Amino acid sequence: MKQLSPCITCLLGTLSYFLPRTTAQVLITPPTNPSEYASKPVANNFVSLSIAIHFFQDYTRTGSGGELPNIFSRNLLSSLKESTSFAPEIRIGGTSADRTTYVPSQNTTISQVSGANGIPLNVTLNQRWFQQCFDEANFPSGIKFIFDLPLMRNDSLAINNTIQGAQWALEAIGGDRLEAFEIGNEEDLYVGQGVVPATWTVVDYAARWKTFNSAVVQGALIPFGLDLTKKWFQGLAFSGLGANLAWTTETAFNANVNDNHTLKSVSLHNYPAGSAPWVNLGNTFMNHTAIVANLSQVKDDIAFLGSSPSTENIVFNLGETNIDFTNLNMDQFEGVLGSALWTIDYILYGASLNINRIYLHQGTTFGYAAWQPVATDNSQPKVRSPWYGLKFAAEAIGSHQGPIQIAPLDIVVSNNISAPLWNTTSDPNQGANTTVSMNTQDVPAQILTSEKISAYAVYESSLLARIVLINFNEWNGTTPYPRPSVVFRINLPLKTGQSSSSHSVNTRTLTAPNGASADNDLTFGGIMWNYTTQGLPQRVESVPGTVQVQRSPRDGSITVRVGASEAMLINLGS
Repeated sequence: MKQLSPCITCLLGTLSYFLPRTTAQVLITPPTNPSEYASKPVANNFVSLSIAIHFFQDYTRTGSGGELPNIFSRNLLSSLKESTSFAPEIRIGGTSADRTTYVPSQNTTISQVSGANGIPLNVTLNQRWFQQCFDEANFPSGIKFIFDLPLMRNDSLAINNTIQGAQWALEAIGGDRLEAFEIGNEEDLYVGQGVVPATWTVVDYAARWKTFNSAVVQGALIPFGLDLTKKWFQGLAFSGLGANLAWTTETAFNANVNDNHTLKSVSLHNYPAGSAPWVNLGNTFMNHTAIVANLSQVKDDIAFLGSSPSTENIVFNLGETNIDFTNLNMDQFEGVLGSALWTIDYILYGASLNINRIYLHQGTTFGYAAWQPVATDNSQPKVRSPWYGLKFAAEAIGSHQGPIQIAPLDIVVSNNISAPLWNTTSDPNQGANTTVSMNTQDVPAQILTSEKISAYAVYESSLLARIVLINFNEWNGTTPYPRPSVVFRINLPLKTGQSSSSHSVNTRTLTAPNGASADNDLTFGGIMWNYTTQGLPQRVESVPGTVQVQRSPRDGSITVRVGASEAMLINLGS
């Protein structure tokens, strides 16, 4: 199906697309109220971040010694808060956190020895690092932190080092901004890293964790005056979501990891793929079926926590996760529009499974990072494509102060289109009503299965508020035909006393002119974020912004078009 070129589209006002009756469309009928398949209430700041400790200063400060707040990062964090009314949480951790030593006499804030995949072999921090990095000027108000302390070392000074880190962290963060301490990172990988004997098991982990946990309580939490009737720890942080059946939430609790009764949450890490030859953008990541299969592995862990009074108040987080585990700049699928679409689907499906919160991992040189906070030898600071996935998902979840629930929606494919698309742009400067006839020759049909089409309903206080549509069909600027699209007909419920034609809905589209592999010129609702504006939003006049879609005068339904490698957020309004 040929589509209008962007330069023509931007000149059109109210568009009526009369399509051949044989054109397929996707039918969606979202329930008015949450069904049994909807999630439990979702945290507004479900979209949160994990930042590798050796890059945390880059994200929070600028200058050779971190003298000034990083306003670019602060503005982007504030943008996420504006979407949801709650600042995202930040977990500071990773393998580098487990390799950190706290050195009072060190002159520089941070020193590190380089290692593979952008992860240092060791890191040393002084107290000024904490004071500068956690300065309130670096963040929007209301932000909270999870701080990861070392567990890897087992020498005579290891516990004292961990206590020192906890003390400095508490002094800099404060009890009101501390969400939790973690101790250790991906302990199931210790054997391969050569830091424990080959006989190391989850039972050994649980024993060591409890020893360090007690030491931090006695040496840091109690002296600081924290309320010990509250829980202050997140446990586990295992690497292999479902990969190693000996290291799961259930096996850790069976090993009595929570004998101290200090856990408020558990965390597993998840990276769906690496750099294997079979990994590619279209099938591995722009693939809802693959996302469902990967994330569904959390169901057993969540079910276990809910199975006993002793664990039912402990929540489950994906405390470190992103698109791949190698951290490299694999431009064929990292940092492009297709990975932003993956981010949206991954976050929303995770929310529908009752994960408590997802922390998308970040690092200055990591290929999947949402933004590069400072200059490197190779490139200048910039907003990267995954940012748009974070922003879109945060907008989808929204700022409602009552319960927010998310449910995946079933799709039904029909080969008859009997109604035109009635789109009215909100920009009064875009031209007059226009009728366009589309030619379907020479354009491959879009795949209209759950592999390539994903849809969600978002409910506020049990009423349908928003709909998310994702078209994972891959199209690029180099593809030898115009960008095809999928037509969605959405049967919207009518409120009591509401006429079928009353009220329009608003739509915003995430897109890029060069399609799935685009690493620049992305827009969401006609808005772009750049380093040149210090992370503040910028309107792109040539791209449609918020577009009004009128309900059908016959039945109140709406019909919209989502291009290949695009996502649309539909706000139903009042």
